[in-house]
Amino acid sequence: MPALYDDASPSTTEGMGVFERYLTLWVALAIVVGILVGQFIPAVPETLSRFEVAQVSIPVAVLIWAMIFPMMAQIDFTSILGVRRQPKGLIITTSVNWLIKPFTMFAISWLFLMVIFRPFIPADLASQYLAGAILLGAAPCTAMVFVWSYLTRGDAAYTLVQVALNDLIMLFAFAPIVVFLLGISNIQVPWDTVALSVVLYIVIPLAAGYITRQSLINRSGAEWYDNVFMKRVSPITPIGLIITLVLLFAFQGEVILNNPLHIVLIAIPLIIQTFLIFLLPMAGLKPGDYRITLPHRGDDRRQQLL
Repeated sequence: MPALYDDASPSTTEGMGVFERYLTLWVALAIVVGILVGQFIPAVPETLSRFEVAQVSIPVAVLIWAMIFPMMAQIDFTSILGVRRQPKGLIITTSVNWLIKPFTMFAISWLFLMVIFRPFIPADLASQYLAGAILLGAAPCTAMVFVWSYLTRGDAAYTLVQVALNDLIMLFAFAPIVVFLLGISNIQVPWDTVALSVVLYIVIPLAAGYITRQSLINRSGAEWYDNVFMKRVSPITPIGLIITLVLLFAFQGEVILNNPLHIVLIAIPLIIQTFLIFLLPMAGLKPGDYRITLPHRGDDRRQQLL
């Protein structure tokens, strides 16, 4: 496939905006602000926490919609028809995402949280942490893959196919995998919570993006859609991301401050999983096979806290 960049293209950092270039800084600041809000303005998280349905936070759902809608609106699902041209990358990505990643996350997290770190983490908290790891492991990134592909000079067209295919699989595979892994862990999560999460975080933004794309392209054309509309709505993603982080850490700030050792211990299996899932797709490709960013698809969700 044609590469997104040629050898004469400028360096990646020259094409990055302020947000992308200093992403680590903005995320760190959002975490600090969130914790401070939770500690010094507790009325904010206390009030927002009342708005939930089946244990799903509605404010968080709205922010996640804002964060991922521009990316969903960018997906052209007809691109999946091109999978036959170069199937190897898609096979590797989908296999790692759905046949390997959720189960390695479960196994690694269970080993560390329930066995190795048992003297340091109470059983009830360890179960909650394991549940979070399972949810994290079963959820491939849905929003920022395009950004990472661009920053690492990936093939934009092939990345688009990856995102479209995996998002369609996620509609049907996420909930059963989560319920299965939680079940064998003896962790009870109501089906209505899982189902509502799938609808809120996957179905609604995916449908909204598809309907928006099709209707606006039919009315104003693909060139206007890509060069005008998408440029107008794209800034919503970083704004939604930062506010989401602030809110999440406002909700959990007290827990974080009261259990700093737990944060370090939880990070260990997550880091191991991160490197494992990053290296597996790389091992499956020959050097120069694809100008794409396969590892980002399965690993980027940590950045989104989904």
